[in-house]
Amino acid sequence: MSAAARVRLVVGLAVVVAAGVVAGVVLATRQTPPQPSRQGDDPAQPLIVPGVRSGEVAAVRAALKLPPKDAALALAPVAQRAPKDAVVQFNRGIVLFCAGYLSEAEQAFRAAKAGGRDTYYEMRADQILHPQYFTSEDGLYPVFEQEGRDRLLLQGVLLQRQGHQHSAERVYARAARLRPDDDEAQVAAAFARFDEDDLAASFSRLGPLTRRFPRSQSVRYHLGLLLAWTGQRAEAERQFRRAQALGPSTKLGRQAKLFLAGLVSSGTKGSQR
Repeated sequence: MSAAARVRLVVGLAVVVAAGVVAGVVLATRQTPPQPSRQGDDPAQPLIVPGVRSGEVAAVRAALKLPPKDAALALAPVAQRAPKDAVVQFNRGIVLFCAGYLSEAEQAFRAAKAGGRDTYYEMRADQILHPQYFTSEDGLYPVFEQEGRDRLLLQGVLLQRQGHQHSAERVYARAARLRPDDDEAQVAAAFARFDEDDLAASFSRLGPLTRRFPRSQSVRYHLGLLLAWTGQRAEAERQFRRAQALGPSTKLGRQAKLFLAGLVSSGTKGSQR
């Protein structure tokens, strides 16, 4: 593991984010990253997500009652027999990090992301691996903001909030196929492709929608949100201003105003340092 990758992993696990989505996403646009804290010897707290299948929960809980180095040793044979078990791999990543085995921790978090596809573990592992972006308190990717009452879009939002990003993506894609001229459906389908390992998955679909739907507030707002989430402050501000101008009194217009207030305030403070 390179020195830069090692620092990123440490920061990813040590990062503390301000409360609230707006405050947190604004924080991601700042240039000075949070500083890492040192690893400790106290037993780590296991992360067991309800509803995620695993035959190794008891083994994980037992191992994480031990000091990190002992826990890492205890989980080694468990990880070998369950290499695609996200519960095992994610918690093993935690104890490996705490024990100081950063390269192995990164590998474990990558295994947790792959094995935990369409679960909370995938998103949380991705955020740990990419601390240069916003880290949400709930561990989720950004959730689509629906203005209308379309049932498929509502179903997708609920699936996103439950941690099922790919299930939501399929629902949004279905809505987009059924309503090719509906800007909200097209935005949702593009937005839900978000992946911190592959930013183009969403941006390559959202960008062209600005030309296809030039008067769409949803396009501008959600593009601004992903830009802010990934630390692209100037362009995020530009998109939020356009979103607000398209309807200051709508839900998205009001939310864009909040983001803009945070971005401008954060930028002013940064320029004074």
